[in-house]
This record gives sequence, structure tokens and C-alpha cells, in this order.
Amino acid sequence: MNNATMWLTPEPEQDGRRFMAALGLGLALEFAALAVLVPVLHHAPAATPPSVVKLTIQNPPPPKPAPPKPVTPPPPPVPQPPKPVTPPKPVPTPRPAMHHVVRHLPPPPKHVAPPPPPPPVTPPAPSAPPAPPAPSPDQLGLFRQAMRDAVQAVANQVYPAAAQMTGQGGSAEVTFTYNDGQVTGIALTRSSGYPLLDQAALLAARVAHYPLPPQGFAGRTYSVTVEVIFRPAATSVDGD
Repeated sequence: MNNATMWLTPEPEQDGRRFMAALGLGLALEFAALAVLVPVLHHAPAATPPSVVKLTIQNPPPPKPAPPKPVTPPPPPVPQPPKPVTPPKPVPTPRPAMHHVVRHLPPPPKHVAPPPPPPPVTPPAPSAPPAPPAPSPDQLGLFRQAMRDAVQAVANQVYPAAAQMTGQGGSAEVTFTYNDGQVTGIALTRSSGYPLLDQAALLAARVAHYPLPPQGFAGRTYSVTVEVIFRPAATSVDGD
């Protein structure tokens, strides 16, 4: 295959510009070859006529354009049903106002705890006066004797006449508690042997007027025992 044939053979699927350039170059070479061969053929002896080679250059068919895509017409609009007309809501008739008074009570007061009271102020206790000194034994003896004398003086006054007429005599012992001129708890601790004299001794201890306690005896409690003596009067005997 000659060069012309190579140039005429199109490469499949090549660029159109390259193909046209090669085609033009082949035609130019063919015309140049004819121009050289024509004079030679006129001067050459007659011979068998050379075979004529006919070259047919066929251009490749142009690519078929792609068929246009069918245009789908848009669907016809679907008729929308008419919207139902909503009737207006009936306006409620206002009710007549109730004739009553709403009293707004004030909120209850918040409970506030009162402050704690201040601690009581305790005044200092007054100092107690110094206690008087205790009585001496001699003072105590004299005071007991004064209480015996007071009981005995009353016993002579309440001596029962019946006991005197019958010659009843003797001594009874009475015990009591003494505190600031008052006596309590009077009791018979020793009987005289005669019920009338015992009753008289208890009565004398109850109604006797006792002396006030001297200094050092005030506020003190003492247990006192007193002997009450009953002496009957001596009887006189008239002789002839």
C-alpha cells in the first residue's frame, strides 16, 4: 500500500479536522502525479491503454443526530373542588352581669415568730445577816428554868379542887416543842398516878405564858421537858 492509500484510509473515530487535512493532501498528491504522467503518456508509443484506476473518496456519513426527546406535555391541571364556605360562628349573647360584689380579702399575714424575751434579770440575793451566836449552856439553862416557872405558875391555878380535898399530889412530866414563844406537840411523858393531875399538867403547858426567846434563841426550835408538881395543902387538926 502506498502512502496515498495510507493517507486515504481514515482512522476510525478520529477527529474530523485531521481527516479532512489528510484527504486534501492525498488529492494534491494525486493531481501532482497526474501532471507528471500526462506529458509522458503523450510522447510514449501507443501501447495498451493503461487501466484506469478510479478512486472514489467517500466521506463518512455524518453522524445521525440524536432524535429529540419527546416532550411530554404537562398534565392538565386538576380542577380543585371549591372550598366550603365556613359560616361565621354565632356571637354568644353576653349574659347580664351578676349583681354581687367580689371581696378581695387581704392575704393572711405571715406568721413572724416574736423575738425571744430577754432572759429575766435575777437580782442578786441579799446577803443573809450573820446568824447570831448559839446560846451558851448557862443561857440555855436559865431559859428552860423560865419556861418551867411559867408552866408551874399556871399549874398551881388549875390544880383540881377535888384532888386537893382528897389529898392527891405528885408530879407529872410534860414534853413539847418550843419555837419563838409557840409550843406544839404537847404530850405526857410521865404520869403522876392521878388522871386529874395529869390532865391539869397538860392544860398548864398549853395555856402558860412563855417568855420571849432571848438573843440567840430566835428562829430556833427546841424540845422542852417540864416537870409539873402538885402539892396538896396541909390540913389542920383541932384538938380538945
